[in-house]
Amino acid sequence: MNRYVIDRALLEGNIACVLQAASVPVMGVVKANGYGFGLREMALALKAQGVNSFAITELEDIAPLRDAVGEGADILVMRSTALADEARHVVESGCIASVGSVAAADALAAAARAAGVRARCHLKVDTGFGRYGFLPAQMDDVLACYAREDLAFEGMYTHFAAAYHDVAATRAQLSALEQVAEQVERAGFAAGVRHAANSPALFNVPEAKLDMVRIGSAFTGRVITLAPTPLERVGYLEAQVIDVKTLPAGSGVGYGGATRVKRETQVAFVSAGTQEGFGLAVEKPPSLRGALSAAKGAAAHRRLEVEIGGRAWPVLGEADLSLTLVDVTGGDVRAGDWARMDLNPMMVSPKVPRVYV
Repeated sequence: MNRYVIDRALLEGNIACVLQAASVPVMGVVKANGYGFGLREMALALKAQGVNSFAITELEDIAPLRDAVGEGADILVMRSTALADEARHVVESGCIASVGSVAAADALAAAARAAGVRARCHLKVDTGFGRYGFLPAQMDDVLACYAREDLAFEGMYTHFAAAYHDVAATRAQLSALEQVAEQVERAGFAAGVRHAANSPALFNVPEAKLDMVRIGSAFTGRVITLAPTPLERVGYLEAQVIDVKTLPAGSGVGYGGATRVKRETQVAFVSAGTQEGFGLAVEKPPSLRGALSAAKGAAAHRRLEVEIGGRAWPVLGEADLSLTLVDVTGGDVRAGDWARMDLNPMMVSPKVPRVYV
């Protein structure tokens, strides 16, 4: 059976690296199945190193996350919603809501009144991403929300659009958030905990740390930074070679026969493909120049590799839905051998078991 293997020691090392770099409290973002590492497993690994604040986006993650981290941990739902049933679910589960519009504030206040509580919440500010959140110009609406008796604002945050490569734009977003916080404070309200830095901003824009940082992808070691970090890439897909055959020179490979082998080629069939996520992972380029360079390189030769027997072998053509053909000419590869495929955990199907070693 195919599996996604996670080295626990490497993951723990990445968590320790993040905690040291942050120097402020860390909110562990465990959305998207714990960034592909498993929601429960990732949350427990973070909690073991002292992280006690978590963030998710989907409401169905509330129950399993609460079960993993306990009642004493804070859970921020990073989803400003004006849907009454969703607001009610957030309030009843004791989570911290995100408020990014007047309609969302209305829904949350109604849910709080029905439950007889003040709803814990953070203000979401749209400083340039375009997703939910109050625009900095909507200060009248922001202050009206802070004044509502049913809402207990404990913080405010924004989300950076390009912290992986555009420091100037990130600093502009940071400044916009700080200006909103200052106006809230001048109006006599407590802005609360300010948080903005995501994984790339933690390392690329240190001043963005503020009172807390929200980190997810850095724990996997797969984050673009402008300078080297001690982070290690964690995780690989493991699948078996199910057969080996020899193709004569000129044979076509894959749909449409677009790839043809130029010599007699020994081919190993690995039991994983795009349904597991192999061949689908796309890394964001660090710059326009990097994007052009990557595109040029891809046009020249798009090359995927698979490790078998401790050696990297080239993939023939494109990964298929459930099968990858690998050129193992000159090697001693046999059916039953295990193949390793470097794969971003975010691209791995949730059906693939996560195994910690």
